[in-house]
Amino acid sequence: MSFLHWSLIGGLAVITAPILLHLFGQRQPQLIDFPALKFVRQTRREQRSSWQLRHFLLLLLRVLLLAMLALALARPRVHSAMIGSMIGVSGLLVVAALASLIAAVALVSKRPLAITLSAGVIAVALWIAAGLWGYRSLASGPAVPSSDQSAPVAAALIIDNGPSMAYRAANELRLDRATQLATWVLDKLPIDSRVGVLTGAPVGSLSLDPATAKAQVKLIEQRGAHVDLVTRVRTALDLVLASELERKEIYVVTDLASSSWSTASEDLKLALEQHVDEVLLQIIDVGDTDLANWRLGDAVPEFQTVPEGGEVTIEVTVERTEVTNQQFAAVELLQEVMDPTLPVISEGKLKTPAMRAVARADDIDLTSTRTATVKLTASDLEAGTHNFLVRLNHPDPLMIDNERYVTVLAQAQRPALVVADDANIANYLQLSIDPSGLESRPGVALCEQVRYAQFGQVPLERFAVVCLYDPPRMSAQQITSLKEHVLGGGGLLLLLGQQLTLPEAKKSLEELLPGKLSDVRQLDPADRNNFFQPIALSHPVFQSFGQIASDVPWNLYPVFSHWSFNTLADNMQLLVNYSDGSGPAVLMQPMGRGQVITITTPIPEPQRLDRPLWNELSVGADTWPSFFLLLGCVRALSGADQARVNYAVGESISLKNDPLRWPSRYELFLPSAQTRSLQAVDGELSLGQFDQPGFYRLRGQRSGPVTRAVSVNVPAADTSLDRLTEVQLDERIGSGTYRLARDRNEIESSVGQARYGRELYPLLMVFVAGLFLAEQAMSNRFYKIKLKYGVT
Repeated sequence: MSFLHWSLIGGLAVITAPILLHLFGQRQPQLIDFPALKFVRQTRREQRSSWQLRHFLLLLLRVLLLAMLALALARPRVHSAMIGSMIGVSGLLVVAALASLIAAVALVSKRPLAITLSAGVIAVALWIAAGLWGYRSLASGPAVPSSDQSAPVAAALIIDNGPSMAYRAANELRLDRATQLATWVLDKLPIDSRVGVLTGAPVGSLSLDPATAKAQVKLIEQRGAHVDLVTRVRTALDLVLASELERKEIYVVTDLASSSWSTASEDLKLALEQHVDEVLLQIIDVGDTDLANWRLGDAVPEFQTVPEGGEVTIEVTVERTEVTNQQFAAVELLQEVMDPTLPVISEGKLKTPAMRAVARADDIDLTSTRTATVKLTASDLEAGTHNFLVRLNHPDPLMIDNERYVTVLAQAQRPALVVADDANIANYLQLSIDPSGLESRPGVALCEQVRYAQFGQVPLERFAVVCLYDPPRMSAQQITSLKEHVLGGGGLLLLLGQQLTLPEAKKSLEELLPGKLSDVRQLDPADRNNFFQPIALSHPVFQSFGQIASDVPWNLYPVFSHWSFNTLADNMQLLVNYSDGSGPAVLMQPMGRGQVITITTPIPEPQRLDRPLWNELSVGADTWPSFFLLLGCVRALSGADQARVNYAVGESISLKNDPLRWPSRYELFLPSAQTRSLQAVDGELSLGQFDQPGFYRLRGQRSGPVTRAVSVNVPAADTSLDRLTEVQLDERIGSGTYRLARDRNEIESSVGQARYGRELYPLLMVFVAGLFLAEQAMSNRFYKIKLKYGVT
């Protein structure tokens, strides 16, 4: 405990005044013997002890009244964490005083001795308990903050600049309001304070003065990614604890969006609880409770890479909050016109190709629901990189989630070669590889067929993928050609079947297999409990299934016979297993710059009379899983689904850069009209991480200008306006470890209590008022009794 005015403690000497007046203010009575008074002498002696006790109680009340008034004017302070203990001690003192009064009244009134003793014992116990509690609280409790308001502060300032801070209310962005409050807080700091502004960049110490920190706060920009405030608070706590300054404060200015407090940290909770009396964690809420917003969910293209002349379908959700009046909206798809001369920087501005609308969904009805799904399609894509903008035509307070950026790469695809002796099987495979027909564009075949007898005369360099269906014994020259094709970057799809049962056929194919083949495992045709079981659904092989990859009813397509392996290569990747655990069904193995996919049962498997079926994956009319699986294998082997060009803010972006196809040097154009020079290394082009959404364009030179691009988006989850409740905030950083304020008055009150402690003046004045009333009541009663009996 400390006092704001130590000099007024000397005022306690005034308590001697009523004592002196009591001792010297009594007149000695004169002895006058009146015979008429001999009958009241006995009564006077009996009343004398009662009057003396009343006189003593009145004296005690007056002494306590003056002492309490002197203490109140001295303005004692305790740490804010001890105010609860002080209130408890005060309550105990009140009860002790009441018990003492009851004991005194019982004594004066000559009540039974048991009542007097009981009240007295209880009063003494309460006085002792109050004294011990108060002493222990003051001795072991946190030290009272310095009363010197000019003492410097070690302050860490965190401003939430995530996507939700772009919400506009009352014609003001949340981020603008946050920076204004942060500047005001810095103005309130003593001039010698040391400050650190945590904006995501590493901060090693509190090295700024308040004026420099204000200038840095004004430079804070909106981020496209959510801010991990829990981690920043942990960093800020370490910084202020490392400071030698006595006062340590952390300020977090946020709208309490749940995305910025997505994680809970037990380590942070324990640290804040341990230093709760030493460090002030002040959270300043700049959010709103009544929110109205329309937004787009994550835009998902069906494929990120499509064949030249193909089409792409982009799926996106439209959502609204409950607090909206309009129930209809429109979404349009804009496609950037391909222009190899752009982008360029002109007069400090980024000049990009124009955009044209290619699809639109009007009158999206959200009257009865808050979410609707929209599909927009762009077709006839020429070879190159295509940028699409999905736009929600519904302005609202948060515009950052009304646009989504999508990039799609259309490749001039080399055809695939199907090698099969059965024409029906070859046609089935060709249709699976090219679902749109035998040609994607007039005169450009995406798939060709040959028999094994013709295979030796085919130049494999013309093909991106070679598909061998049920390969027989192959010559050493054919195996060498296939191996060179794969090592050079081509793809090979092996569909193992009946013909490998010949030992010489199995031996000839060993160099291309992902392991040493064992025997064919055969099941009873009546046993339909063995089927494909995918275990790597995120692999590009399954991208052709789209959203239903995890819902394919593979159990409807049993497998009765398949090849198994004794051993497998270390670099083999298992994609599909058999449900009975009998071995791998689909495997992928890298080989040089290319890859080999092996399927251990033949697809397709038409009904035959000369031998039992190996599987029912392509039997009957409903054979779509086998179509999609074969398409996915061919597309994965050709690299069509491996070129990722859509990213989220904050992700590291790296692109494949084949030196035979792409230039090695590029100029990177950012949406902010800034540029960077990039150099590909070992076939990889690293772009880094970006905090802002938009198109990031690359421009290089080969035989002519070469343009590429990637899209960067804000994840839909990061634009959610759901706010944390105080209970949820307690779960993240611990209950009682922080203070919450919403405006300047609340901030001043909260910070003032933390810096300078809590004054006991209001509590003491309550006691002063109570003592004054008690003194008045007793003095009136006392003098009334004296007059009644005529005592002077």
